[in-house]
Amino acid sequence: MKSTAIITLGKALSFGLYLFIGLPHYSFSQQDPVYTQYMNNLLTIQPAYAGNNGALNITGISRAQWIGFDGAPNTNTLTINGALRRYNIGLGLSIVNDKWGPVRQNGVYVDYAYRINLNRDQLLSFGFKVGFNIYQAYLTDLLINDPNDPVFAYDVNFKFLPNLGVGIMWQGERFFLGASAPKILKNRIQSQNSENVYREVLHFYGMGGFVIFINDIVKFKPTVLYRWAERTPSFFDLSGSFLLYDRVWVGATYRVENSYGLIFQFHVNNQLKFGYSYDQTTFHPTQVNSGTHEFMISYDFVYGRRGRQTTPRYF
Repeated sequence: MKSTAIITLGKALSFGLYLFIGLPHYSFSQQDPVYTQYMNNLLTIQPAYAGNNGALNITGISRAQWIGFDGAPNTNTLTINGALRRYNIGLGLSIVNDKWGPVRQNGVYVDYAYRINLNRDQLLSFGFKVGFNIYQAYLTDLLINDPNDPVFAYDVNFKFLPNLGVGIMWQGERFFLGASAPKILKNRIQSQNSENVYREVLHFYGMGGFVIFINDIVKFKPTVLYRWAERTPSFFDLSGSFLLYDRVWVGATYRVENSYGLIFQFHVNNQLKFGYSYDQTTFHPTQVNSGTHEFMISYDFVYGRRGRQTTPRYF
């Protein structure tokens, strides 16, 4: 079970070694997708975020990672969430399509959040997430140095992985603070031969941010996302963005000892927003890839007594 594979995916020899170094026996190194514009995709990791702004929001994000590597991660996400304000409830839906190397994952998760009004401007939300992933790994398609290696002799076909998660979030108009564990169950991932067994690992996230009003034209929003997972390095995502004229976000992000990037977002109006980010790795594969591109579109359908929104969302 401790065999070593040399994985060749086009130009991605070094990438393959990096990505699959944790494959035998225990886990895959990237089980959950990561995002540069994580503030527009919190629902995938934080169930307490559901219904956070009172509108019915639909957000789509498409991420093409490490352009230039065959088999590099590619992720598409659709999230929908809204609030039942009369009952202090938020509801959400996340649909994720993720692929990297020989691995394919399709996930569907439903979110429920109960919100407590602390005062007129602040909420405390408790969230619950439940859903599943359909997992596939085409291990037999890989080119390895030992054709008889049993670790790569069989595929993982349509493995059903149910899961659940929890989260808590404290928020006001200009700040938020939260923690979550979006996948608690450690599902077994087993190939067609029963001797090769892998497991999902527990992920924990901490998150926060606030908005500083510099003047009538400029606002500044620093945010942080901390990710911890078993048997893998922890990551801090640090970002800071300036909001100009309540229309344009311009900022930068840094994932400690991993990557750095730029973020641009534009509010067409108070309901429709487009976003783009570009980031580049700080570790070895940066020599042979042309970076990561991430596109976002978000729309708020405003309903109920509040009428239309008068200012763009900060979180």
